[in-house]
Amino acid sequence: AKNRPAEVQYWVSRARITPPQIANLDRFIKEFTAWWIDINPAWRKMSLPMEKKNGAWEHMDFPGPNGFLNVLMCLKWWRVAMDEESKEWKEAVEDVKWVL
Repeated sequence: AKNRPAEVQYWVSRARITPPQIANLDRFIKEFTAWWIDINPAWRKMSLPMEKKNGAWEHMDFPGPNGFLNVLMCLKWWRVAMDEESKEWKEAVEDVKWVL
């Protein structure tokens, strides 16, 4: 998937047992943010935090056997890699929560 963090493939290729180590948090955040924007419907695509309005959701694009779980795991790994919660992480969590 376009812009999907490499850590997702690492995790999936290890039967979702071994969590990845986030060696470069800045890179991971940029990749996750770009991927999250890409998999959202076009009417939401801007930047984080994305607009929260009504629209069609059938174009939400997170294919594969893990689907939305990959998004949730990325948020978890991001948080584990930080010493404390950041504003950027909280905004991403709130946006994902709104979509759910």
